[in-house]
Amino acid sequence: MKTGKMEKGARAPRTASRITTALLLLLPLLFALPSASASETELWDSGELEQGANWTHTFSMATNDMFYCKPHSPDQFPDFTGWVNVSDEAGASADDVTIYINDFSYEPRTVLIKPGVSVTWTNNDSAVHTATKMDMGGHEEEEEDSPGFAAGATFVALATALIMVRLRQRGRRR
Repeated sequence: MKTGKMEKGARAPRTASRITTALLLLLPLLFALPSASASETELWDSGELEQGANWTHTFSMATNDMFYCKPHSPDQFPDFTGWVNVSDEAGASADDVTIYINDFSYEPRTVLIKPGVSVTWTNNDSAVHTATKMDMGGHEEEEEDSPGFAAGATFVALATALIMVRLRQRGRRR
């Protein structure tokens, strides 16, 4: 009659060994996979645009970028901001777009475009303006030697060690 317990001296199931091996091989790969390249997360800036000047930026992948004018910050000019939404949605434009700067505002304020489309900002105002992507979270500072990365690596290493111990304990109990 089987009781579900292993006989003394019997070999432990290979499942625990296979799981441990898989974890040891796969978990370190989490840190080898790139989360985003520099070009995908870079902050873009037109630089100062004099009256009549323009600047073009091509958006290669899906993003939702808020932009503003550096010399006329949103603190002073709350309506002097805009959005470039890059998406494969059906309503997204496949044509290049021009955003005009008039009377301390962007026209249009929001554009929805497909990846690969270029946006040109043209300054029709008498003041110097910019089109500058707003840094919405400081993702450029997250590097491998940052505390966040080290904490993540430590967590994965500890989790892997704990899983291995539990699997070995289960194998011994059977």
